[in-house]
Amino acid sequence: MRVMSSANKNTDLPGLCSKCGRGVATLSMSGCPECGGPVVSSSRPKQLRGLGWLSLPPMRYQRSYAWFVLLSSLDIMLTWVVLQLSGQELNPVAASVINNFGLQGMVVFKFALVMLVVVMSEVIGRRNDRTGRKLAEWSVAVTAIPVILALIQLFR
Repeated sequence: MRVMSSANKNTDLPGLCSKCGRGVATLSMSGCPECGGPVVSSSRPKQLRGLGWLSLPPMRYQRSYAWFVLLSSLDIMLTWVVLQLSGQELNPVAASVINNFGLQGMVVFKFALVMLVVVMSEVIGRRNDRTGRKLAEWSVAVTAIPVILALIQLFR
């Protein structure tokens, strides 16, 4: 562990946001990447080497991911309802997956896309926080569009 002698604080200890409770990689971060709140020391040092790849730091944009998964799930459910009511899938790639693999294929396809976006947001966010955050936020906004359109179709 490194200790900064001038500030006398250990920057390798993990921190917690005192506003939202999100874990952050180190105390050297000036603010929480999720809400901007102040970062305080957590009581225990982060051990990254013990479990290998299982010891990854906390996810960066957890709120965006929660909304993204919720909207993606709603998209699957509402798409299936629209299809059962003699509607059609407008996305040609998704329509092909549905025609070839059915509901199970649609679920696998959608959540493979969700995993791809989450992994990309995390990887990009570790290099450039602003770009990773924008990717996560835009994925939520784009996923909301078919959900809103399906709800409009169903309640007309």
